[in-house]
Amino acid sequence: MIRNHWIRTRIGALVLASAAALSCAHSAEHDKAVADAEHSGKYKVRLTTEREQVLGTCKYVTSIKPDFDPIKIPTSYELPDYFRVHAVLAGADTVVVSERVGEAYICGPGPLNPDGTLQTIPVK
Repeated sequence: MIRNHWIRTRIGALVLASAAALSCAHSAEHDKAVADAEHSGKYKVRLTTEREQVLGTCKYVTSIKPDFDPIKIPTSYELPDYFRVHAVLAGADTVVVSERVGEAYICGPGPLNPDGTLQTIPVK
């Protein structure tokens, strides 16, 4: 009985420690992606207000709503960079801006990496 309890406690601790390490690694990976997007990737994203340029020719990726950011709502001055960073994190290369909402699209040859390079599809 005591031995079973000891084994369960040790296995539980091991599982918890490995889960914590995994989440920490994922967090570090996300932080690197955000840093790449802020330093180089955002310069590959085009902002436009012309919806007609993307309709029918580009693939919709996501909507970007900075007013719902849980950390810090960007000011009007910070909006262009905010749209660019979040678009490149989603793989988009174009953002259609309408007031304080952006729609991210892929208009080029494919999705972008956070550093602004083209994502490559692994060959099987």
